Amino acid sequence: MPLVVVLGATGCQGGSVVAALRENQKWQIRAVTRDPNSSAAKRLLDQGVEVVAGNADDESSLVQAFEGATAIFAMTSFDWHVVMSEGPSAAGEKEKKQLLNMARAAARTKTLQHYVMSSLPPASESSDGRRPVPHFDYKHAAFRWMEESLPDLASKTTRIWVGWYSSNMAHLPMMKPSPLPGADTHVWMVPSKAEALLPIAGDVDYNVGVTVQSILEAGAKAYGKLAIVVTEYLTMLDVVHTWESVSAKRAVFVEVSDATYRQIWGIAGDEVASQLRWSEEFGHWEQLDPGHVLSLSELGIEGKLRGFQQTLESMKSHLI
Repeated sequence: MPLVVVLGATGCQGGSVVAALRENQKWQIRAVTRDPNSSAAKRLLDQGVEVVAGNADDESSLVQAFEGATAIFAMTSFDWHVVMSEGPSAAGEKEKKQLLNMARAAARTKTLQHYVMSSLPPASESSDGRRPVPHFDYKHAAFRWMEESLPDLASKTTRIWVGWYSSNMAHLPMMKPSPLPGADTHVWMVPSKAEALLPIAGDVDYNVGVTVQSILEAGAKAYGKLAIVVTEYLTMLDVVHTWESVSAKRAVFVEVSDATYRQIWGIAGDEVASQLRWSEEFGHWEQLDPGHVLSLSELGIEGKLRGFQQTLESMKSHLI
């Protein structure tokens, strides 16, 4: 049975991949986590998943974790603690180094047939440097490095770009509409134009796994390709209207300046503002790398992913 090694297996994207592959039962799964003794890791063990230690900052630990792998799902998380203490570029550099460690370790895995890498669009590159977005750009820089330095690995790599998490409206304070006392309404204050498009990934806990499973099943047909996990592109106004429909509460959209957003949310507000201002100009991700896109239709999963409204319905109690 082919072995898939999943990084970030106790988190959102990696956990989604583990869940999808467990349902499939065609794959042996090895979950890689920094702490195999955590409660999340123990839950995976209880489900029959092999769990091993691996640290994205330690290439040698990844070499051991990847031993015997047929496929690897590689992902990193932007470290918001580093953002707050050292700034977005420092967090981006950390993430890039982790991705390079993963790539070098994967390139040393003799059994490897397929490498699936979670990345994001090249904001700075696409805007000629006008709209850098560190939590996008450093991921993309790691992929560019891999193309140049590890061409054999790049030749059997499939990238995924995962859109905006619907769960942000339930669990991320800066993305939740705020109640306006005395007005019987909520306000969604965002540094973006109302008509700008937001690329929404729907239910990330489900959709990423379904997409990665389909990529692995596609095999060589997916080599060198890019799968975009976006269920719909909605304007900011449509996002608010959907939130109203699900929550049964009134809401209004209010564009705020980047400076005001930073005053409210600090340096994290800068990072979010940079992403949303970039998105005003580059709303459709498929147009950023059209020659490499492997569509959801080609993967056989169009219409099978969970969209924005369905996802909000599933977390309705957390929207207010």
